[in-house]
Amino acid sequence: MPIKIGLELRPERPIILPLFTGHVARGLLLHIIRWVDPGASSALHELNVTKPYSVTPLEFKSKERTEKGYLVDVDFPCRVWFRFLRDELFNNIPRYFSEKDRILVYDTIFRIASLNVKFESYEDLLRGVDKPVRAFRIYFKTPTYLKTLGTDYHYMFPDHLLVFPNLMRLWNSFSDYRSFSKGEFLEYRGWLLKNVGVSQHEIRTRIAYMGRRKATGFTGWATYEMKTLDEWNRVTCALARFAEYSNLGGNRTGGFGVVEYVPKQ
Repeated sequence: MPIKIGLELRPERPIILPLFTGHVARGLLLHIIRWVDPGASSALHELNVTKPYSVTPLEFKSKERTEKGYLVDVDFPCRVWFRFLRDELFNNIPRYFSEKDRILVYDTIFRIASLNVKFESYEDLLRGVDKPVRAFRIYFKTPTYLKTLGTDYHYMFPDHLLVFPNLMRLWNSFSDYRSFSKGEFLEYRGWLLKNVGVSQHEIRTRIAYMGRRKATGFTGWATYEMKTLDEWNRVTCALARFAEYSNLGGNRTGGFGVVEYVPKQ
């Protein structure tokens, strides 16, 4: 079951956070899980394994920008979302906060001011699309990049022939309700090619620095139009909604690929 948990944090003293904080959010989540279940935390560090979680970067109000990042304004809360594609991983979070009311970010204590949980089953996502739509928009809120076979270069445009097959593979990795067969996957790719297109977009690239590492991704929005009002139309909308839990593309566990789905009338 896809689940989101939002935390509102308040730092006890001023702290400078980096310009991009997706990797900081991932570190917080892994720390929480390691404290509750070290074995589960180790499994989340395995290489070349599709991870059952994603995070958003920390959101906060800054007083000023410095060479090292932003000085956090302690008079305003800091927010972060952890998302889980399997509910057993989520179960570690309530156990942590039943015993602790704070968490350490670098060398600063952040107190937990509130906790918010949202969830939908995979069946809810698939059946929750009331009716097919002619178009919808996806907002790419953090840097996003798509991987393509045969090259080390990342794809810097939200091409529907990459976005939605990517999401369908991710869905198949974790859904406990409905998976798509190889034949359906190929049929869906053919349907996307004939019936879906990007009708509008406002996309720009951005570099995100993560300590000594950096990566480039695109942000902005794209409008997708669909010719047919059939079942694949509904599946496409469900996958776009699923992306709000999974994130999209590469480094989604590090705060990349945070998206918002908005159907258009």
